[in-house]
Amino acid sequence: MSTKVSEMTGILDGIEYFIFDVDGTLLLGKEALDFATELIKLLQRKGVSFTILSNNSSYSINENKARLEDVLEVEINDENIFTSTHATIEFLQKNDITNCYILGTNGLISDLSKNGIQNCSENPQAIILGFDTSLTYKKIKQTALLLQKPERIPFYATHPDDTCPTEEGEIPDVGSFLKMFEQATGRTADAFFGKPSTLILNSCLSKASVKPSKVLVIGDRLETDIKMANSVGAKSALVLTGETTLEDVEKSKMSPTVVWDNLEELYKSLQ
Repeated sequence: MSTKVSEMTGILDGIEYFIFDVDGTLLLGKEALDFATELIKLLQRKGVSFTILSNNSSYSINENKARLEDVLEVEINDENIFTSTHATIEFLQKNDITNCYILGTNGLISDLSKNGIQNCSENPQAIILGFDTSLTYKKIKQTALLLQKPERIPFYATHPDDTCPTEEGEIPDVGSFLKMFEQATGRTADAFFGKPSTLILNSCLSKASVKPSKVLVIGDRLETDIKMANSVGAKSALVLTGETTLEDVEKSKMSPTVVWDNLEELYKSLQ
């Protein structure tokens, strides 16, 4: 189901802007995936516009950048990276929400604090659930109790991914935490800010002043990367280097524009 380089012309026709997923697309844990480094360097040399779009809110914004640069062995400009944390901050600021109970890592809490959003457990305006790799039962209990308060507190999640791919295998992510809270309290997130929400994509496109029809989204997940692209009319490329298999594609109602084994064909075509 992989597209040959000779057939790439139609897919890339009119494309001015590339959006890349991170985990399962460019890298896996501490390992760069095939042709990821070469492709990013090629885009930089050619001056082609791109954004690396990550749902992973377990890292701070600076940690996300440092991780990409370290694993891919490239220097990346701040404007080439956008995360679910960026999208969360934009939403909270737009809605004048400044006090939240944040179920997240110190990196997430610090990023929100730098942008005027403080972490508090007493009468928060909202509850924010991130990919908390420092999760404790104390945090779980506090969140569950806040979710059950008679005065309903808005409940937001940075993104909906059930798992995060690593070199060791899949590990629980925000979506898995949400299922736990739904089972315990009957509540789930009122909104998500990361993929597949169009909020995160529209924010990127607005900054780049580009129309969705000029965009190619490359990712490894049907329910986030491909769904997001399809929802706004962007082209999409699914890579089979993450969690999705060809069998999953054949069973899914979510159809990418093209399916690639990895990033090699895009790299060779852009050369």
